[in-house]
Amino acid sequence: MSKKPLDENKRQFCRAYLDSLDAQRAAADCGAEDGWALLAQKDVQRCLAQAREYAGQSVGMEDILRRLCQIAFSRPNDAVALACGAANDAIPDLDLMAVSEFKYKDGAAEVKFADRVRALQVLGELLSSDRTDDSTAAEFFQALQESAGGFDGSAESG
Repeated sequence: MSKKPLDENKRQFCRAYLDSLDAQRAAADCGAEDGWALLAQKDVQRCLAQAREYAGQSVGMEDILRRLCQIAFSRPNDAVALACGAANDAIPDLDLMAVSEFKYKDGAAEVKFADRVRALQVLGELLSSDRTDDSTAAEFFQALQESAGGFDGSAESG
């Protein structure tokens, strides 16, 4: 039995989901109502798996270095504007690369920024290293996880 190709709306959902990792936002981008229901569909899961496999094969050291540079050299201006309520209308266009976590409750904002010193350390190690083994990438991803505070998607009380 042959698998039928993914329709354009589902393909658009997959692209949007991989870009944002937000099921509801991706659903809204493609005109669907329930992103979680789309994520549960086998054909969508298959499409996402293929895209992730391709992305894993196509991400190179230059991509890692570029992203690390964005974290290390990003400016907090947009995050501060958002926290102060000055940029609410422009949220999708803000550069929040410096932010590892943002919470807003009862009129108060809490912003946690990425550890830029650690990002610079890892960037320096990657640039000065002629190692080509997997330990460099593992160290990078460990630093990235530490800078995000081990964020697992669950809300913290604070």
